[in-house]
Amino acid sequence: MPKVKVDNRPEADFDVQQGRTLLMGAKEADVAWRAYCGGLALCGTCAVIVVDGAFDKPTETEGYFIEGWGYHPGYRLACQARVVQDVTVVNCADLGFEQDKVLAAWKAACDKLAIQAD
Repeated sequence: MPKVKVDNRPEADFDVQQGRTLLMGAKEADVAWRAYCGGLALCGTCAVIVVDGAFDKPTETEGYFIEGWGYHPGYRLACQARVVQDVTVVNCADLGFEQDKVLAAWKAACDKLAIQAD
């Protein structure tokens, strides 16, 4: 079963059944996760940025949403991103969705894992 590591919220690490969305996995593991629209890809409150690992490819809806933000290509919506392997993410809500803070946390997490931050 893949593991989800939330770098900026270590107490929120959890296992998730492969193929489940990150948001569904969090709910099943009883981990609090913001998603005001209930997981319909309408609000962006469940956003994460991928540090290590990967999800399946973005859905068309998710792609439009993230492209519209103009943010880093590593952003994903937890309600849409299906877990296919172990993954490390930064939870954007915990950083007030401030792009500078999110990207700084992402870079720090990459540095911690000795991953090239592009």
